[in-house]
Amino acid sequence: MKKVLFLLAAFVFCLQINGFSQKSKVGFYTGYTNANMYGKIGGDRVKDDPLSGITFGLVLDAPIGKSHMSFSPTLSYVQKGRVTFNENTRASNLKEWIALRYAELNANFVYNTNGAKGNWFIGGGPSISFDLPSKKVSKTDDLKTETNLNFGQEANSDVRGIDYGANLLTGYRFKGGFFVAFNYTVGIRNLVPVQDGNDDNIRNHCWGIRLGFLINNK
Repeated sequence: MKKVLFLLAAFVFCLQINGFSQKSKVGFYTGYTNANMYGKIGGDRVKDDPLSGITFGLVLDAPIGKSHMSFSPTLSYVQKGRVTFNENTRASNLKEWIALRYAELNANFVYNTNGAKGNWFIGGGPSISFDLPSKKVSKTDDLKTETNLNFGQEANSDVRGIDYGANLLTGYRFKGGFFVAFNYTVGIRNLVPVQDGNDDNIRNHCWGIRLGFLINNK
């Protein structure tokens, strides 16, 4: 909860930056995510299936001077993870997946075009994700079991907590305030809790489609 409150405070602070408040817009969005995790474990490349999820959050669009650039951070609830497979699960009805949940702050800088009916935008920026309660899920036919994941860097941890990386996005804003956006977030941090001198590494990758609405910031 403290992590979420910190992100909310940081987002509200962005609204108060001198020079941004008069022409800035704030909004909200919801959408679909498709996530996976890539890397090597025990010398073998991770070959899992993507995991679908949802996202929703807040967005700020603050023009920078008289340029075509704007500062456009987002604060999101994001579902990430992967569907885990091995020889046993592929040959049975067993399905297992790692359902990671994050509160994610993306500090995007975007370039905007001019148009009579709206504008295209493209940009990106750094991304930081704070872990929320997450689970490992197993399902066989009608039987479903869930196990809480431990975040940390200790031997009994499942995944490292805070994740960071880079976010890229593009989309279109209509004059009325509605917008559609596509984003891709690549994790940089190795999420394997304990290295023990090996080269194990696994990282988050996630793309999403968002629909939202912007209003003038008063």
